[in-house]
Amino acid sequence: MKAWSPADEATREPVSLAFIAVYVLAQFGIWVALLTPVVITMALRVGAIATEAEKGRWLGIILAIGGFVALVVTPICGALSDRTRSRFGRRRPWLLGGLLVSGAGLVVLGSAPNLLLLGLGWVVCQAGFNAMQAACLPILPDVIPVRMQGRVAGMLGMTSTAGTFAGSWITQFTQSSDLLMFLAPFAITVVGIVTLCLILPDRPASPDEDRPVGVGAMLRHIAAPFRDWDFSWAFGSRFLIMMAWSFLLTYQLFFLTDQLSLPKSDATQVMVKSMGIIATATIGISMIGGFITDWTGRRKPLVFLAAVLEGAGFLTIALAPSVDQFLVGVAMAGIGKGLYFAVDLALLAAILPSDQDRAKDMGVFQIANSLPQSLAPAIAPVILMIGSAGGKDYAAIYFTGAVFALLGAFAINPVRRSK
Repeated sequence: MKAWSPADEATREPVSLAFIAVYVLAQFGIWVALLTPVVITMALRVGAIATEAEKGRWLGIILAIGGFVALVVTPICGALSDRTRSRFGRRRPWLLGGLLVSGAGLVVLGSAPNLLLLGLGWVVCQAGFNAMQAACLPILPDVIPVRMQGRVAGMLGMTSTAGTFAGSWITQFTQSSDLLMFLAPFAITVVGIVTLCLILPDRPASPDEDRPVGVGAMLRHIAAPFRDWDFSWAFGSRFLIMMAWSFLLTYQLFFLTDQLSLPKSDATQVMVKSMGIIATATIGISMIGGFITDWTGRRKPLVFLAAVLEGAGFLTIALAPSVDQFLVGVAMAGIGKGLYFAVDLALLAAILPSDQDRAKDMGVFQIANSLPQSLAPAIAPVILMIGSAGGKDYAAIYFTGAVFALLGAFAINPVRRSK
């Protein structure tokens, strides 16, 4: 393990604003094509194929399986990226390979005639997008100087919300074509990733960064960061908060149609407003929060405050009797999310256990994003059944989300290597 020292920062080459813009665009491109299905287009496709009574269950099953694939793929691809010796570098091959695989998966999603193929397409998508994610995130500690990591992390943090809003907005104009619903957002991914690969200062892994390749050795290597106290608590905090967000993103459409009794067309319009509110709040707060955390050097208090705000927003949604109150809760949660993602990646970059395993360790950390995609849909039917005999009390989903967010706020306190 090699600890960071001031000399490392002094010798690191500065990066241009143009590079930061392209890096943020690439991350935005990954999210817009991956989260648009999670937020809206998978629900539309499942609703068109499955019966009305079974749509919620099948949506949960398909998303849960895809989330499990993401859980497995991300740390493995990250570990392999760390020791890739290609003359094209150690990040580029995984960025471009993931781009090709995810594109193939989206074609399957858009043309699938049944739920089996729809699920298969989602598995392929998750594999491709998370391979890209495993290579994209470590560019932050690889390339960005420490003094700029907070503000760049804030920009990266806003990309997931901006992606969900952009995807929801695009879907308004593509619903007439199942294939176009999935491929239109992906065009942004292609532009962002290809441009990043052209300008990325990437290098192949050196021989002293090699790792054992046996299955047992690989599993121990992947699990190694959990022996680090700070990494484990940061992971737990992100996991709990992402559980809350998985409930919001996955069941927003059904909350509007089944809880607030809106027609599907009206619910789609409300979702666009919702994503717009979240995007506005998240983008604004992420930028401000990133500069604040770089200026003060403090991460933990902002993470705690952000998680509390998210929890209050989810509670407001759960109690919402109308669309207006629903949107108020969304705004509160969006402010919290923006503040959280402005700081969380910068905190992670500061506490990574090893410089040589950045992609693998950040890939392991991404399990805290992926695992909730499986667990939230899996436990949601139980929550729905507890909430009401008919299994349609979607308010109970958001009560549960509020609890997870508040637990995530307290889970960040034990971290030691970041203030």
